[in-house]
Amino acid sequence: MQSATRLPFLLQEIFEQFKGSLSIDDLADFYAKLNSALGSRLVAFARQFIDNHAITVYFSNAGKSLSLAEIREDCYTKKKRKKKSLHLLPDVNYCFCKSFQTKVLKLGEAYTCEHVLALRLAFLLDNCINCIQFKEVQPHKFDNLLKGFSSPPPQGSGDNLSHKMTLGLEYINYRFVGCLENIKTFAAGIRSIGFGDHGIFHINEDGLRCTVEQGKCIQANLFITPACFSDYHVNGLVHFTINMNVLIECLSIFAGIDCSMKMFYKDDDPLVIILEPHDEDNIRTECSIKTTHYDETMDFCLDADSILNTVFIKGREMANIFHDLDKSAEELQITLSPRKPYFKVETLGVMQSECSIEVAKTSEMMILFNCKNLTTARYKISLMRATQRAMLAASKVAIKTDSSGLLEMHFMMQDENQAEVYAQFYITPVVEND
Repeated sequence: MQSATRLPFLLQEIFEQFKGSLSIDDLADFYAKLNSALGSRLVAFARQFIDNHAITVYFSNAGKSLSLAEIREDCYTKKKRKKKSLHLLPDVNYCFCKSFQTKVLKLGEAYTCEHVLALRLAFLLDNCINCIQFKEVQPHKFDNLLKGFSSPPPQGSGDNLSHKMTLGLEYINYRFVGCLENIKTFAAGIRSIGFGDHGIFHINEDGLRCTVEQGKCIQANLFITPACFSDYHVNGLVHFTINMNVLIECLSIFAGIDCSMKMFYKDDDPLVIILEPHDEDNIRTECSIKTTHYDETMDFCLDADSILNTVFIKGREMANIFHDLDKSAEELQITLSPRKPYFKVETLGVMQSECSIEVAKTSEMMILFNCKNLTTARYKISLMRATQRAMLAASKVAIKTDSSGLLEMHFMMQDENQAEVYAQFYITPVVEND
């Protein structure tokens, strides 16, 4: 066996040397060199695959030099014979089989698997034994094959570069593709910022952000990192605007049932969402939601030059505080202080009736307390209610203010993989002379 760093170049030299018509003597020399490079066991398995399995290569002459190979094999169970297909990309050293995922990607014990080698041998030997069936398909059918051929590798399999290369070919016609194994946290996050009619999506390699605004008083941002997705592919920077009510309705089709989700987006096309319940093999729904061009959002930002006050509170306890406040009040006042009352929330009603709750910095519900200066600001209750869904879904809440009174709230949520999902709200204070 040759060293892993040298193998790709050595294999290329061997295949280039014997390209074309091969005599019996040439074949013997070729297999001897291949056995020396990869091991006789792997080469033998690859040769058996060529002899026992049908290989079809699909291609389209729509201006793309891209092809896809399918290896069909028979699998026998106790009751019947089933046909199984394995799909590969020619000239790409990647396979979804267990051997490649384990021995090549995870353990690094091998350079390739018998399936990839068998396809490469088939291309070399096709002139001699006609072991490949080439099939041209219409461009739209070829696009469907691209979408349907690949399936994600097992979690933790490793080779991100190879996987991204495969995904890039599979999703070649899309600007954005995102797949979630469970939509529970994503749907809860979307609902938590659904107080406005329209959401502006910003998608790049760092993740997905959905922004909702109402006037110039409140802005909410939902952030979802690529780690939350089982598949995540984005081409450049993607921006579009979508109706939030329609999106929430689509995500609620299988309310209460665990579902997986795939999102597909092309430039200026509708956002396509496919939902599949986990326990129902024959049920799925596809939603197509119209998108429009996006408008620039407001740039809210705390004053970094002023002294910032920050507290972290457990999410459920924070929700209870707001639930216990006077619901008839028009305004809410938040006080943060390095001395008592530390953290205080109070309401002012129409008749100036007051209701207040104080939380000590040593309270069990307080996760972090960092206040260096007294800040007091009033906010409209109607705007604060927009945070209610996010507060109920959050495991912890961060509250930050500066000397201007601008309120920044972070609601941290965790998906089933403990990946980062959080909603961020900016709420402007009530000006004294209003």
